[in-house]
Amino acid sequence: MDSLKTLMDKKEYELVIKLTENSEDSLALFYRITALIATNQSARALDAIKAKRKFMSEHLALLVKMHIELLCIFEKFDEAYDELKIYQELPYENQETEELLKDMSKYIRQEERKLYARREVGQDEIVKNLLSNDDNAILAALDNIRNLPLEPFIPTLASILKNHPRQAIRSFTLFLLLAKKYDKPINFLHFDKLIKVVPSQLDEPFTVPGFSDTKLLSMALQNTFHDPSVTQNAIQLISSYLIYIYPDKLLLEPKEVIVIFGYLAKAYLGSEDNDLEALCANYHLDPIKIRKIAQEIKERLNDF
Repeated sequence: MDSLKTLMDKKEYELVIKLTENSEDSLALFYRITALIATNQSARALDAIKAKRKFMSEHLALLVKMHIELLCIFEKFDEAYDELKIYQELPYENQETEELLKDMSKYIRQEERKLYARREVGQDEIVKNLLSNDDNAILAALDNIRNLPLEPFIPTLASILKNHPRQAIRSFTLFLLLAKKYDKPINFLHFDKLIKVVPSQLDEPFTVPGFSDTKLLSMALQNTFHDPSVTQNAIQLISSYLIYIYPDKLLLEPKEVIVIFGYLAKAYLGSEDNDLEALCANYHLDPIKIRKIAQEIKERLNDF
């Protein structure tokens, strides 16, 4: 008898399903679920995970990915969030799993927003979602407006810009007006100060001093930290921070950007060799000043 892997390579999916029916072997169960999905039996695949996942935790990252993706296929987004919380509380030992758990939360939100965007949503429902206490509903509504005339939604969007408690939501709303080239003055609560902006006149976001594009920034981070995970996380932190402070600019020197966000990325990843003073020494930076800036940025990102 061929191995399960060989059978999968030969696309003998039904035979794999039959051979693994009563299996409690972790790898065999993953082959079973993959075979069920390949034969358009996603509901059975989801049932198999629910029934057998205690045997599958040996490959936790793969289990999480398959389980959450299946729940999203069936549009069970609330259940996906609940299951992800359970997985996040389990012990895991490698960085790959930690990064995946962070990414899957974003994946669920993206799938929710894709579903919402596919639906024909009326103006009243969009306004209702904009006024919701659910950030994901607001973000989905903002996405939906991108393909619609802006004017009917201006009063509600103006209210978000001025009154919503989260800076990130206010910033995403401002991005929409920027993308739609809205050319009238509008009030924007920027942290604790109300300012007046004309979105069409604002600079494009995601500008990092000293780097003309993300590729150059990635190369600089990689040349310093020699770790793709640190580079990827640092880029994500920079993007989040730029969203948070918009329309303010990032007032840091290029080497300060590399040191501060690389240091924060390593801290979020739980890296043990995260010596800020050594980094500052390599770049001839004042460690007291850099630590203070890093702490301020970290506090803002925690509110993001």
